[in-house]
Amino acid sequence: MNITEIKSSLMSYLNPNQIGYVIFYATNRCNFRCNFCFYYAEIEKGRKPNELTLNEVEKITKSIGPLLQLSITGGEPFLRKDLHLVTELFIKNCHARYITIPTNGSLGQRMIEFLEYILPRYPTSFIRLTFSIDGVGKLHDESRSMPGSYEKIVENYELISPLRKKYKNLVLDANSVFTSKSEDSICNTLRTLNDKFNFDNLSITYARGEIPDESLKSMSKEKYIEANNLMENFERKKESRFLYPLWRAVRDVSRENLISTVFEDKFVTPCVAGKKLVVISETGDVKPCEILDTSFGNLRDVNFNIYRLLNSAKGKALTDWITSSKCKCSFECALGANVVWNKSQYVRLVKSTFKNVGEND
Repeated sequence: MNITEIKSSLMSYLNPNQIGYVIFYATNRCNFRCNFCFYYAEIEKGRKPNELTLNEVEKITKSIGPLLQLSITGGEPFLRKDLHLVTELFIKNCHARYITIPTNGSLGQRMIEFLEYILPRYPTSFIRLTFSIDGVGKLHDESRSMPGSYEKIVENYELISPLRKKYKNLVLDANSVFTSKSEDSICNTLRTLNDKFNFDNLSITYARGEIPDESLKSMSKEKYIEANNLMENFERKKESRFLYPLWRAVRDVSRENLISTVFEDKFVTPCVAGKKLVVISETGDVKPCEILDTSFGNLRDVNFNIYRLLNSAKGKALTDWITSSKCKCSFECALGANVVWNKSQYVRLVKSTFKNVGEND
């Protein structure tokens, strides 16, 4: 990590007027139809003719400034053929060092081609590929409405996993969605993922937003805590990512905050959505988060200068409302950002960091 990268990371973290975390929708297209997907209405529209072009993405990245964290999502991100070039623009223009890409794991060849392009060219940028796995075998297939999808994950994991020995900047994780349908089997799923695979991290996402089947939103606090306690007992693997125990601590503290927010209806921290965290849609709309059905506006209307939207009267009114209304939700990315950028969480964060030191190389 050189001086320029350190300065960029510090600016992204310390400057209250600098966006630190971007969630970028590479596309709304998806080859799966999951009943717990909050983005299903947009996915059903099919490929949008006004999807951001690579040239437009370049203009956006040049306006953002340095990023501490970037998540590239969808839809299924790997359905976008130029995903490697989109990612490259964020690395070059925003100095993005921590990049997360969630995937259903079905497009193995595209994933490998992407990794073989990005990883050797940008060795100081860490790519965290997160496989979405919601059960073992047919349970996963039924959850994702895609027969054979679990076996495809196994197949593609086996192809991609060896790349971690070749490229130290590759991290492979798995995430499971906690729903009323998966809550009884999720512990077995986590044990299987821990025993049969070699993922660097396992996580759980709470079903959120407007989803096709609202009955899937589980309210079993006990089962959610049981699953999280199980993950806590798994051996912690060391990673080459800089400050990896701190990253895991953010995850753990935000998970505790989710329990307080969802199951106890408590307000834990002010939300930094719209300030340090923003969401950019596949058509250029800028939102404070994935839950609120409101937008700062479209980047095409301001010559792709994101700060013109955030600093407008509409933008300031929206972020003021988020703070004054004590807006809270189960959105894990926002919860994580709130831990990073709220001083009230730092004591807990430090304590959790020490607990997250891995035991093996």
